Amino acid sequence: MKSPSKKYTLRLLIIVITLTLALSSLGVSRAQRKAGSQARAAQPQGADCGNTDVSASSALTMLQNGNKRWTGPPPPPMTPRNWENERLVTRECQRPFAVVLACMDSRVPPELIFDRGLGEIFVIRVAGPVLNSDELASLEYALVEKNVKLVVVLGHTDCGAVKGALGKPNPDWRYLPGLLAKLGPAITYVSNNYNERRPISPYDKRNMDRVSIRNAQDVASAIPAFRPPGIKVTWGLYDTSTGRVAFEPPERWWP
Repeated sequence: MKSPSKKYTLRLLIIVITLTLALSSLGVSRAQRKAGSQARAAQPQGADCGNTDVSASSALTMLQNGNKRWTGPPPPPMTPRNWENERLVTRECQRPFAVVLACMDSRVPPELIFDRGLGEIFVIRVAGPVLNSDELASLEYALVEKNVKLVVVLGHTDCGAVKGALGKPNPDWRYLPGLLAKLGPAITYVSNNYNERRPISPYDKRNMDRVSIRNAQDVASAIPAFRPPGIKVTWGLYDTSTGRVAFEPPERWWP
């Protein structure tokens, strides 16, 4: 039989443990409410949080630094993301600082290769990439309505669209021939300047990548002057092997 003093000590210990657990639970609840209120406070009011004020040169530097993080030593030093908070903050607001017109290739996700979060860049993706009226309308919205200052046309190595344009057409294609024909000028340029005016083989990796580079240049130069002052339109090539983006590589750099 336990003595009264031991019973008292045991009862006191149970009370202390119960109070400790209750206070701990209260602290967690308050911290959660505080975090939630801070996230709500960070959420801009209304559907439009205003236009970006990032210059073209600053935007380019941000993309370059992001690509360096993407290709950093393993594991890549990518920016830690709180996706739940980013969804909350951007649910009614976006302030992208750049537009990337890229190929639809599944290995070339601009948000990843430039290490960007939600609401940071506009991305237009189409095989090639090529330039149609819908892409132009999207660019116009970004540049005129959202005041974005930088446009990057991004080609990539081992491009399936280039292979398709250089290879034998599939008789079942209905829409692809029209898209692939837009790569014709770049193919002609590379054939004339690097292949002794002969047809380029779809297995010729060196000249295929040259076509991707030339096409990115052509698309960048074809973007019309509807843009406001201060806009920079540039181009680059993404290397699917290394993950690196070369911005406007000089002709001597071409493989």
